[in-house]
Amino acid sequence: MTITQIMIYVRVAETLSFTQTAQDLHMTQPAVSHAIASIEGELDVKLLLRDRKRGVMLTEIGQKVLVHFRGILQHMERAQQHIAAEKGLEVGTLTIGAFPSASAYFLPPIIRHIRQHYPNLVFDLHEGSTNEVKEWVHTKKIEAGIILLPDDEVDLIPLYRDHMIVLLPDGHPLGEGDSIDIHQLHNQDMVLCKGGHEVAIMDAFERENCQLHIKFTTHNVGTLVSMVREGLGIGIVSSLAMSMYPHHMTVKPITPRITREIGIAVPSLHNASRAVRLFLRTAEELFGQKH
Repeated sequence: MTITQIMIYVRVAETLSFTQTAQDLHMTQPAVSHAIASIEGELDVKLLLRDRKRGVMLTEIGQKVLVHFRGILQHMERAQQHIAAEKGLEVGTLTIGAFPSASAYFLPPIIRHIRQHYPNLVFDLHEGSTNEVKEWVHTKKIEAGIILLPDDEVDLIPLYRDHMIVLLPDGHPLGEGDSIDIHQLHNQDMVLCKGGHEVAIMDAFERENCQLHIKFTTHNVGTLVSMVREGLGIGIVSSLAMSMYPHHMTVKPITPRITREIGIAVPSLHNASRAVRLFLRTAEELFGQKH
């Protein structure tokens, strides 16, 4: 079994397409099929299934092998980085994941800072929900992910404490004060954004024995902003997320403060590559004290 065959399998498993893999790796489709058949023959197990209606699917053992094969490729990447470092170069590819607001806020300055010193490093960026990013770290699809804490299954570097703010429709009576007490939101019509906001908000309302009346649920902050602007309810959203959406709406702090912890997750700090360690160090230098 060769590294090339392992790379082909990982790509097929991620795209669930022999055709797409062939295009991505600049190969012919028969060559991709032959590589998969060779791995299955050597291991004497079926890793992939082809179904006319459902397409390519991973078997149970195929999913387990995928995690191990990703680990092999990451070990090879680390070896190449160490060899390059001995030659006085910092090269390689760093695979990073983040949820949208974290991606927009944290990654550009981190990457800019790193590339000023190590221009040969390549960044492969993946964006998804916080749960998707966690899953990518667990299955080693990415080497590091910016997530919402906690997560007991991976190693974590706390990075940033984000706080929630209240977004009010124009002319709302609660907009007259300097801040809003959570008890003032008892049974108010609320617009809630999923994807990392809801847990901290629901916990805070429960602690204060307040009724959280969710009128509408959205899956992105832009929709929440539009719904509040139309007077459909009051929004609670993170200050980090709102910083990505220019607006002219009434925003108030909430008391008691509602916060959520953001950190960087890696499968293993002990086995992290030089590039991952550089990413972690840079992130802590730029954002570690900003709470």
